[in-house]
Amino acid sequence: MEFRSLRYFVAVYEEHSFSAASKRCFVAQPSISAAIQQLENKLDCPLFVRHSKGVTPTPEGSQLYTHACRVLDDIQSIQKQFHDAPKHLPIRLALMPFLSGKRVSYIIKSLIRQVPGLDLTLVDTSQEADARIIASNIQQPDEAFHRLWVDHYVLVTPVDHSLAKQGSVKLEQLNKLPFISRKPCDINEAWQFALQKKGIHLDTKATVRTEEYALDLVTAGLGVSIVPKQSTDGWTGLALLEIEDLSLERVVGLAYTRDKSLPPAVLTAIDSVKKELAAL
Repeated sequence: MEFRSLRYFVAVYEEHSFSAASKRCFVAQPSISAAIQQLENKLDCPLFVRHSKGVTPTPEGSQLYTHACRVLDDIQSIQKQFHDAPKHLPIRLALMPFLSGKRVSYIIKSLIRQVPGLDLTLVDTSQEADARIIASNIQQPDEAFHRLWVDHYVLVTPVDHSLAKQGSVKLEQLNKLPFISRKPCDINEAWQFALQKKGIHLDTKATVRTEEYALDLVTAGLGVSIVPKQSTDGWTGLALLEIEDLSLERVVGLAYTRDKSLPPAVLTAIDSVKKELAAL
């Protein structure tokens, strides 16, 4: 009975899903299925009941879960006992500009706290790196991508703008409105398509490269703009409005080259913070 098979079993048991377990363990789903099948063959009993919504543990599966957790805990204790001095682990992590500072900081703190010996260097996405935190639309063909959170876009206006007290707007209300544009922008194609479909023309007053510059100009009263809601953390003088007939989002995740796997401790630390990131 392999340690890895028990780890996969525990993941399926806790996630109630083979696909969710594969994402949690950063392996392909067939590997999870094969490990469970091997366990069931060795123990000569079914461990899960498969159904359309996932899996439900059998009584034997629940019994094995208790033993598996104890074994995994014992193995982890042994590993810690014989690894008093953490190994030097250099990792170069590239960050896409203008991500949620609160979320990125949380990830970095978790990595430093959970990965012994980590020597973390943060670089720009244009530089060589072991892994990148990026939007899904710039993922390279040779990269694996694991979703971390979703940024939701909103319309931002000055607090004294005529639309500010509405809470939400329709696209038609933006026609000929002074606008601060951004290039590059992760959702630019979807945004432009929605405007053209409804025949809406914006009065673009400026085109800037960063969300920070866009928010500066909006605060100064030069126009309105669309930015990820999380990018407005810490800003004052702004009103945030939902766009009623359009939902714009970008998926942010961890990307790394498939043939250059990351250390398991790093992947485990990243996976452990995913649920917390959604709440920030």
